[in-house]
Amino acid sequence: MLIQRNTQFNASDIIVFQYGMFITMKYFNLFKIILVLVAAASAVFGMVMLYRKGFVYPQKPDYKRSAVFTVSAALICTVLILIGEFSGFLDSRFIKIDETYKKNGFVYSFCCTAFVKGVEEPEKYDKNSVQALASELDYAISETDKRPNVIFVQLESFIDPSEIKGLDFESDPVPNFSELQENYPSGYLTVPVVGGGTANTEFEILTGMNLEHFGSVELPYNSFLLENTCESMAYNYKELGYKAHAIHNYNACFYKRDRVYANLGFDTFTTIESMSDIVYNDIGWAKDEILERYILSALSLTKESDMIFAVSVQGHGSYPTDFDDLQCENFNEDLEENEAAINYYISQIREMDDFVGGLVDTLREYEEDTVVVFYGDHLPGINIDAKHFKRKNLYETEYVIWSNFELGAKESRKDLYSYQLSAYVQELLGFSSGTVTKFHQQYSEAENYQELLKRIEYDIKEGEDYIYNGKNPYKPTDIEFGIEKTEITDIEYDGKALSVKGSNFNEASVIYINGKKKDTEYIDSSTIILKSVKLEDSDKITVVQIDNQYSKELSKTKPYNYEASLPEEEK
Repeated sequence: MLIQRNTQFNASDIIVFQYGMFITMKYFNLFKIILVLVAAASAVFGMVMLYRKGFVYPQKPDYKRSAVFTVSAALICTVLILIGEFSGFLDSRFIKIDETYKKNGFVYSFCCTAFVKGVEEPEKYDKNSVQALASELDYAISETDKRPNVIFVQLESFIDPSEIKGLDFESDPVPNFSELQENYPSGYLTVPVVGGGTANTEFEILTGMNLEHFGSVELPYNSFLLENTCESMAYNYKELGYKAHAIHNYNACFYKRDRVYANLGFDTFTTIESMSDIVYNDIGWAKDEILERYILSALSLTKESDMIFAVSVQGHGSYPTDFDDLQCENFNEDLEENEAAINYYISQIREMDDFVGGLVDTLREYEEDTVVVFYGDHLPGINIDAKHFKRKNLYETEYVIWSNFELGAKESRKDLYSYQLSAYVQELLGFSSGTVTKFHQQYSEAENYQELLKRIEYDIKEGEDYIYNGKNPYKPTDIEFGIEKTEITDIEYDGKALSVKGSNFNEASVIYINGKKKDTEYIDSSTIILKSVKLEDSDKITVVQIDNQYSKELSKTKPYNYEASLPEEEK
């Protein structure tokens, strides 16, 4: 799976191993999985037999000599590593993981990803320097009374396929995205990952922090954000009076978003467990068309303006190797080995582009002013190198900012880093909400931009919160799962089978009776059943939405009290 993902193996892969177990079937077919399991079992069996039947050294081990040798080897390695780091020959913090692995070697690089975490303390970090910087950022959060809806749509593995050299197309493979680029603010977006690692692009977009300043291949969603709140896009817009929604057409608990999004300030989180009438692609990912329905639901949910962060999944790999529906005219010889995977990928990108066009068409006539930011989270994992891309940069995707009103952007094209995008959008809207946002807007052209940004990041993540006068002002939200609430309207019971009637049921809906989980069969969005159950008078029936992959209860209906019908002679 790691080879398919086109990313070097690192310590974060062990941390998120639980996630990989659930998506393995999307990367390997059943035959390949059986082969892997057989190979692993054979290896374990071989080691056991070698231990039991292998040669036994006749003399008693010299433990003292072994200890001296081990300690000496460790000291020599430590000294050599320190010399390498001091001289700059070895890099302990990675900017581009693939290049650093090649330079440092696997063992040292892997160890760095395991032990080098957090933001290093800057040389000039102290209360006075941080608060002096904060005082310079203390200006109005808004220059306007307008509060348009703001929607960010993170498109999984989305790029313009025509950026790949050696592919010829009869027509534009992403006509809707291209048209938006021609008429609205857009540019290249440098992201922190390639071929995978969606959550780290998300982190930079939402927080405005640069992961180059963090530990090697650190995954903040699985470290400090599990227990700590952090200034974010959601908190910033809520300061302006917005309601903050997150939407994702995959599992709530993946990358621990169910916990992290509460610490990033979101009020609601709608996931596949709260969606109905989902259409899946050939390899089992939900198609992105479903997102439009729930984006519109979020917009109509409240009277306030809405900030929506929608994360798509349709473009996710692994891409099949037996797909024969040709999507382009010619293939470069270098790409022929991956022809089927590339064709499948392009077919999904075309559908994602249709989703982009459909959402824009719907919102074009929407009664409220609305801005939509579309961007790709990273390049796809299709085993092609930088030489195959016209810009020869594996860390660049593209973004575009569409609106159904005049934005008044000074530049039609502007290349950005992902940690700058939110601040740029606020700037176009006349907003300056959030300390990190204000910093980007004011210092992005300064010579010491990265140095000062790192100082703020350290203060927020590792330091004393001097930037906030010594106290983190952000409180976790009591996040609600699902915009369209599940409810029970009626039940039908014939003495054996129970049919629960209601709304917004799906495959994640499970019937509970008096708090006990029952084996539930999904019929449709208004009906779920138990084929065999014994009900007693006053039993309490609830329907719970469950992330089955992680066995977590996300939301539940109000209890429905069963009242047994009395026999005629007792009435």
